[in-house]
Amino acid sequence: MDELLVGVIRMLADEHGVADSVEAICASSFDLQLEREFDVVVSETIGFLGYDERIVEIMFDARNRFVRERGHMIPETIALYAAAGKLKSLIETVPTGVSFDFNALNRLNLNSPRVLKRSRDIKLLTRPVRLVSTDLRRADSTPPLRELSAAWDLPSDTEADCVIVWVESRLAPGVTLSTRRTTSWLPTVYRIAPPSRSFKRMEFSLSLTAESNYWKATFIDGAIRETQSYSPEFAATEMIAAARGSGVTNERGRIVLAPDSRQPVVIELREVKSDDDEFLLGLYQATRRDEVAAFGWSEAEQNSFLTMQFEMQARAYAMQSPNADRSIILCDGVPAGRLIVDRSGETVSLIDIAVLPAFRGRGIASQLITLLKKESGTILLSVDKANASARRLYKRHGFVITGESEFAFEMQWAGESEV
Repeated sequence: MDELLVGVIRMLADEHGVADSVEAICASSFDLQLEREFDVVVSETIGFLGYDERIVEIMFDARNRFVRERGHMIPETIALYAAAGKLKSLIETVPTGVSFDFNALNRLNLNSPRVLKRSRDIKLLTRPVRLVSTDLRRADSTPPLRELSAAWDLPSDTEADCVIVWVESRLAPGVTLSTRRTTSWLPTVYRIAPPSRSFKRMEFSLSLTAESNYWKATFIDGAIRETQSYSPEFAATEMIAAARGSGVTNERGRIVLAPDSRQPVVIELREVKSDDDEFLLGLYQATRRDEVAAFGWSEAEQNSFLTMQFEMQARAYAMQSPNADRSIILCDGVPAGRLIVDRSGETVSLIDIAVLPAFRGRGIASQLITLLKKESGTILLSVDKANASARRLYKRHGFVITGESEFAFEMQWAGESEV
């Protein structure tokens, strides 16, 4: 695909005396038309995570159009393997001689997959488990890469702090390529926080998408379970929440639009439909517009940033709460907001409630929370620390803070009387 490399190939072929039998072509193999068939097709399109360079589709196309009936495919198979491990080296580059507390940054960094440059930097604690495999001589499409899973019994008195994932590929009978032992490919390390105590068993799940990676580790000891979830998108969400800490002000104080205080006659909920995407994007932009305007960006830059963040939030909610009910809030028949509630567990989780600025101050959110309280004896939610108005609303409804992270409070209503 690189015209300069085509020139290098021709130079090397000439240098080694095979220029008359080597033809270098600059093209995508999908677009290439050749008037002959071949005995062997070789492809190097193995990504760090095996499937991330479309090797299955490339080999399928080549097999159908270029290879003779008894021809050979190199590689023949591809597979992803995983094992739990303990990192021996956690060196971070920081200013020499300067004392800083990096706890918040380290926690965010856990959400970033890393490559393992030196095999000696990790100690494997478990046997390898195959997550997924494909026979490139027969497959026609990439297999599903969501919810790949593995489980291991953990050695006693050990703390797993990562899972290493690598590729095993059979090039030919008896010839295997492992990206744990090559210099051209590197294994991927998915880090996790050491559990709060020793556990006997660990379960791991990994979802690979075109946009991001999601991974989850669950430590198990009898009925006791401790689960951790990670993704670069989760870290981005926390960073966005942190950015909400400063208001948009002028010399007279914070700029606030005067709301319409008329009480709605009817508040209804209807299921989110595919044609609601434009409304939901507009709702998200309206709730974040003042905050992003403080960055000094043009309107086009603001819209681009908010669209990206909206899509990231949607994917994060879908990953964290796949069974949640997603509804459009109608105020006297007019779309006014969005409500996401997860009723799939033993308790109700209020994932998100958002109301357009023009409809705020009219008791819409309060009425919906009251209805939720009639459904369940316990409601859980998470609220940004910077969102003081939301916290006041929840406290008025009897929610109490039960925990906190760097950027959010965990709150619970368990049947207490309203304040």
